[in-house]
Amino acid sequence: MRERIFMSNFYAKYRAPNSDELINKINTYTEESVDNSAFSWGSKSSSDKIPLKWQDFMDLLKPSLKLFAEEFGVNFNFTLKNPWINLYKRGDHQEIHDHHGSHLSSVFVVNDDENFSSFYFNDRYSIGMSKAVAKMINFKPSYTVQLNAGDIMFFPSYMMHGVSPHKSDVIRKTLSFNFDIDNIRIQ
Repeated sequence: MRERIFMSNFYAKYRAPNSDELINKINTYTEESVDNSAFSWGSKSSSDKIPLKWQDFMDLLKPSLKLFAEEFGVNFNFTLKNPWINLYKRGDHQEIHDHHGSHLSSVFVVNDDENFSSFYFNDRYSIGMSKAVAKMINFKPSYTVQLNAGDIMFFPSYMMHGVSPHKSDVIRKTLSFNFDIDNIRIQ
């Protein structure tokens, strides 16, 4: 049997065990909390961001991190970095980027609706592939992940990703965070 692997991308997606609690907490923040100047990145994107403190979200994120660890049969210690809320209005988007400097990244989806923007991964190595080879192997450099309200997704921080232009008058809200892991123990 031959195995063909062309895209080394990985992600894990679940319904957050305490999704209602997370949504309620995130919805306590309003547009008055937006502070785009708190971020040194995102100059090529068009969205508003609300900076948060990791201490305010540590306990709320633990159930999802536990689920993620169980998926791989491990325990680990983690260091949560300051999360942030993304607000996407009509026409807003996030350019393709990675989160270098962290081990893992995560996105939690607060709401969804028709014509919402989409989260996608883009293979960072696809630029070197010729069009002929890409056609021959039916290679697709981008992959869109279907995310619904209450879903949380984890992925390696090196993975290139972005958010397509938002086409709804309803503001799309997500919570994003990065974290590092250590002391990994097999269960």
